[in-house]
Formats: sequence, structure tokens, C-alpha cells
Amino acid sequence: MKVKTIGITGASGIIGSKLCQNLIENGYIIHVLTRNPENFKKNPNIKIHKIDLLNPDKEKVSNFTKRIKFLFHLASELNDESKMMKINYFGTKVLVDSIKNKNIPFIYFSSIGVFDFSKSNQVNENSHKKQFNLYEKTKFLSEEYILKSYQKNNLKFIILRPSIILDLNMKSKIIDYLITLSRIGIKINFSKKIIANFILLDEVVKIILEIFEKEKALCQSFNISSNILLEDFLKTINKVLDKKIFISLPFNLFINIIGLSLFFKPKNKKIKKFFTNTCNVSCQKIEGLLAGKIQLDYFNFLDDYIKSKK
Repeated sequence: MKVKTIGITGASGIIGSKLCQNLIENGYIIHVLTRNPENFKKNPNIKIHKIDLLNPDKEKVSNFTKRIKFLFHLASELNDESKMMKINYFGTKVLVDSIKNKNIPFIYFSSIGVFDFSKSNQVNENSHKKQFNLYEKTKFLSEEYILKSYQKNNLKFIILRPSIILDLNMKSKIIDYLITLSRIGIKINFSKKIIANFILLDEVVKIILEIFEKEKALCQSFNISSNILLEDFLKTINKVLDKKIFISLPFNLFINIIGLSLFFKPKNKKIKKFFTNTCNVSCQKIEGLLAGKIQLDYFNFLDDYIKSKK
């Protein structure tokens, strides 16, 4: 059987590194597009292409894409807003333009944040879109360009929209924030309507491996998430920490404190959005394709995560 070659951007990230490991174990050859080749150990199954999506050399990108049968685009700038549009949007455009006539499926990692969570109590793949920040805007624009290329050039694609990804090396600090509250004995009396949208890294990788070669998945978008009452999630943190509660804050007071903090730290808007979310993410589409429910064993994750922080 001919060995299949796969291209990956963002291969040193939490998703990309785990995805690479699984693909290599399954006999694939991986071509990695990266600006930091030193991040990768020598491996006969990994071929390195030094390319910076901040200012990509189109000839090098073409040389990269002509060697692959699938392209996973995970790379994105999360923190530096001055680079987000160039890397996340224009970098995506360069990659799409390089493969649009090559019959190479483009598996794109977007964000559940492209949707407007204020319009209803549930979002699905067809829900209204409205972005909260520049990062989410670049993801939305990239999705639009992919769809445009599909319509004009018959690009094959799969768009995946994960929610907050739970992993020991996760970049989001939301879990740390919740753990800190519990450690100092503060309990927030959350409304039963407040929902956290999470997904385990292992579940994300499992889904990718199951769908990327499925014909039925092509030219579609999929939400990937689980929905948990935030109150239940915090109870689990307290159980793992085995901490006594000394202060019980009413939910409205807690939100007002966060609102006051926005005056000093505008970036805390993302935290307020998390703590006031009442919207479920529907994953019926991906669950129907895979004929199984998305799993979230958050007790074991929290146990491992909290131990790793000691």
C-alpha cells in the first residue's frame, strides 16, 4: 500500500504535536510547515519545510503542498493582534490558493467563537455568526475564503470548530482562574443557566483521525464541544482540591467585580463572556457522522491538571 503524505501547519502546538504522533504511529509521512525547525526532533517520517506564515514565500509553499495528499491547517496567532490578520487570514489564503487546483483536502481549524452566542440558547453549524474579538474575526474571514474557493475552484475542505480545549498544556487560563477561586475558598453561586463549552484534546484528535478521510465529511463544517453546567464543573474542582468554602459570592456581585476589572484590564472581556454564557453548542452533526457521542471525562482531567500544577 502506498504511504500517504500529510501536510501540517502548527505541528508543534498542543493539537498538532499529538496529531503528528498519532499519524506517524499509523504509518503516515508528515510534511511540517514551520518557522521554527528546531522545535522538531529528527524523525525519518517528518519532513521539515521552513516557512513563516507571517511572510510566506509562495514558491516554498507550492513546493510544500505538491508533496502532500491532505493539508491540516492548525497554525494561528493567539496573542499578538498585530500579527493575527497576516498569519491567521492572509496565511490561510496563501495555503488555500496553493492547493485549490490540486485535489488536496484542506482540514481547517477554526473556532466556535465565530458564532453569536447571544442570539439563542444553542448554536449549530447554521447559526448566526458574529465575532467577539480579532482572533475570532480572522477565523471567520478564513472560513469565508475557504467557502469562496470551494464555490469557484471546487476546493475540498473540512472546517472544524472546537470550543475551549482541555489539556495539561492548554493555553487558555480559564481553568487556572477557576482553580484559584477554589484554592482561596471562594464559591460563586452560579445560575443553573451558566454553561461551559469544553472539549478534551484527546477527543479532538480522535475525531480528526476518524473523519479526515471520510468522503461524507468533505465540504462541510463541524462544531466540536461538550456542554457542562459551570456550577457542576466548579464542584468537581472543589472535590479534587478537597477545599473548604470560606466565602460565598452571589453571582451578580461576582459579575460586577469582573465588570469593574474591565475598566483596568479590557482583555478581561473574554473572562466575562465565559462566566455569563448560557448557550449550548450542538454537535449532532459530527456525532451523527461518527455514530457516537462526544465524551468529556472532566473529573480525571481536572485531577491530572491540578496535580500537574502543584
